[in-house]
Amino acid sequence: MGNDTAQSIGTLVRGESSAFDQLLLTLYRSIHTPSPWSEFLHALCEHFQACAATLVLRQPARGDRGYMFDANVRQSLMEIYRTANFPDDPFLDLEEGVACNIFDRVSREVFLRSRFYNELLKLDNDTDVLALNVTFGNTYLGSLKLSRREPIGVFGLPEKSLMMRIYPHLKVALEIYERSRRQYLENNAYIKAIDQLAFGVVILNERGHVIRVNETASRMMKESQLLRVVGNYLQAGEPEHEILVANAIKAMLGKSGAQTSAAGSLKISAAKPGRSLYMLLKPIQESTPDLGNPPAGVAIFLSADKLQHNVSIEAFAKLYHISRAEMALVTELLDGASIIEASTTLGISENTARVQLRSVFTKTDTHRQADLIRLVLTSLAIIA
Repeated sequence: MGNDTAQSIGTLVRGESSAFDQLLLTLYRSIHTPSPWSEFLHALCEHFQACAATLVLRQPARGDRGYMFDANVRQSLMEIYRTANFPDDPFLDLEEGVACNIFDRVSREVFLRSRFYNELLKLDNDTDVLALNVTFGNTYLGSLKLSRREPIGVFGLPEKSLMMRIYPHLKVALEIYERSRRQYLENNAYIKAIDQLAFGVVILNERGHVIRVNETASRMMKESQLLRVVGNYLQAGEPEHEILVANAIKAMLGKSGAQTSAAGSLKISAAKPGRSLYMLLKPIQESTPDLGNPPAGVAIFLSADKLQHNVSIEAFAKLYHISRAEMALVTELLDGASIIEASTTLGISENTARVQLRSVFTKTDTHRQADLIRLVLTSLAIIA
């Protein structure tokens, strides 16, 4: 290793320059980029004079390609690592938080005879690897590895010390990354479910800013023209309702001077018949609310005079193995038709319709038409 590289690593370990701070900034910044960890892994290659770097967040296993990121690694080598089993990998069972190179684990002779070297590292002329294991998220084990080629020497004490100095920050960064991924998955599931609801949902934050409007609410507001989103705010569509809507929202946020209510309801109607919206407002409390603090936001639920169902009949039919003919009958009943009206619309006899309805009752374990309709509107099909 050259004197310049050794001196650079030494200053990073001792904290004698701003380079370590910049490295940490790169670490935390790389968590949320479109290519997570990439900038950080490339920075490590530069600081450690490494030819390549990998960060494994889930080890590959039979039938599982693992979850990993890399910098400067040939994809052919990544495929070998993902699909091959190396029982002589010197870093198996490496203790967490300890930075080691290959020759801290095995002798050079054993290493040069190993499958790990001959079938993996040798293909890229790698001569040493510096490894560090990091636990995160209670049950996950991450593994950071840097590799070198000739003529650069093996990773020594300065590099190991620097890796150990990075370790607590990498642990925190991995925890943040895992929480953000989990939150992303949860949010996507919630958003899909909310958009499939038969009633409108509008979410406001603690400032009263609109942060989510589901598809049903958007449609209701467009059709009725009684509510609208202007900038970040939910406003009444007609002047006579402006103060009413604004005061209801302020009351839920605890900004009206009165104690926050558990819920509030409101109906706004236009002079033209058939244009009404019903609003249920509920404050959103923190999971561990402080009685002295205002709510974290407000959930506003909307319905119109005629609440439209928003359910996938096809998905319901698949869930309960309902035939196409039975599905057509259920669709008519869901729209409010009687069994006689449904049979007329479908061009079948009343007796045939009743036979189909009894079949649907059996498949869905219901006994009355009202129970069947309730099941349709509350089944998993609403989020299909």
